[in-house]
Amino acid sequence: MTDERESSQTVKRLKGIFVGAEQLPTHYVNMFNAQVGLEEFFLTFGTVMPLELVENQSIEDIDTLNAHPLFRCAIPRSTMKQIIDLMTALYENQTSQIEQLQASQRKDKEDGD
Repeated sequence: MTDERESSQTVKRLKGIFVGAEQLPTHYVNMFNAQVGLEEFFLTFGTVMPLELVENQSIEDIDTLNAHPLFRCAIPRSTMKQIIDLMTALYENQTSQIEQLQASQRKDKEDGD
């Protein structure tokens, strides 16, 4: 009887949802580094501050920009694939919306002239 019950059971997959994410601080990230392990990706996110040139200093004198790391995470391959697929779709959708907005603004400007 136990065997019959076990074979008739299906595996239920539960979906994780974020609760309380609005409580997290939001950081501006304009630099990241990715390193690859055997089964995971190590990502470091940070911020590069704008340059402050002092008197008698030019941009040609500067070779590097210091990035202030904010956090590092390790992501398994399976999760990274999901992130890439999601971000690709979001990026393409955002690009389409930007192009539509720009086209609308150009049309409005032409109609106003």
